[in-house]
Amino acid sequence: MALRNIERELQERGFDLCHPIHTKWYNDLIKSEGLVQNDTLKLLPETSAILNNEQKGNIYNSILIGNTKAIWPIFLKWLASRVEEKIRESDGIISSDEEALEHINSPFDTFVETSITQAIQQCCEDNDIIFHSCQLFWSNGKRQEIRLDEHNYDSSISQYSNLGEKNNYHCFDNSQKDSFLVSMQRVATTTGLYWHDDEATKLCVHPTYGTWTAFRTVVVFEPRNPNCNSSLPTPRAPACLCPVADGEIKAAKSIFDYALQMSSSDELSYGATLNKSWDEVAEYLHDTICSGSDWDAVPDTMKPWIQLRDVISVGREHWRYTEPQLLYHYTRDGNILCKEMKRIRDR
Repeated sequence: MALRNIERELQERGFDLCHPIHTKWYNDLIKSEGLVQNDTLKLLPETSAILNNEQKGNIYNSILIGNTKAIWPIFLKWLASRVEEKIRESDGIISSDEEALEHINSPFDTFVETSITQAIQQCCEDNDIIFHSCQLFWSNGKRQEIRLDEHNYDSSISQYSNLGEKNNYHCFDNSQKDSFLVSMQRVATTTGLYWHDDEATKLCVHPTYGTWTAFRTVVVFEPRNPNCNSSLPTPRAPACLCPVADGEIKAAKSIFDYALQMSSSDELSYGATLNKSWDEVAEYLHDTICSGSDWDAVPDTMKPWIQLRDVISVGREHWRYTEPQLLYHYTRDGNILCKEMKRIRDR
């Protein structure tokens, strides 16, 4: 399967980041950090698939899929279609966007999962099937298998037991305590395109996009013949230099510490984060749903977390999320989606 076919199909659906990797790079990294030995993270399958055999010497068995701000208008178009469908099928029971949204569970997550799955399936239908199956390791901890033989797709999502409760992951689904967690930031660093700021923002920084990227899933392909490429050497993982000035990292660290203190001060409403591990902070951010239809409506406890991205100047001018997109990702306020759909209709 040519990588460019996958890239084209994903880009049309809003996922403009598609990076080929080899899972051995990620496995070697987490083993070197002791994260496998202490039951923090689990190894990804090391298959012998070749995704991009058009370029001699490039051997990959998986892809990291993500997006920039390009996903937002495509998501809104999808959402508007789903809302109209809900209203149409309700026979007058549902009459507004607000009511329709109540019947769409986790709209953005649903869009991400269905769109990427459909893109992978579409690429397999358009090409000779050289893979037996592929596994998708989602950023929320879900693990999904798609069987590709004879176009017999099994897109069910199942949960697998992780190695213990200790995890070191940026964003995970709190409802899936036994899920297969993959450190997307560490996967991203193996592409040689991202530098991971583990000190301040806890985000990956791209030399062009800056902090304005999000990683959705790692897709690992399993070839029909598992021994067909077993003798080929795995290339070494590339490296990326830090594209951020020291002063910005220090400023971000100050905001990060302030964000911890602010969150802790509002314990009854949003949960304490002071003296918590980053795993627990990530859980707090993932689980928080709050007002955010405009900046003034965002709680003071959440504002510094949003401001963290803006500290890094790389990519900010051209790739910063629009205000509604940025606020929605942090607050998940449904009013933002309603306003955005109205804005599109009024144009």
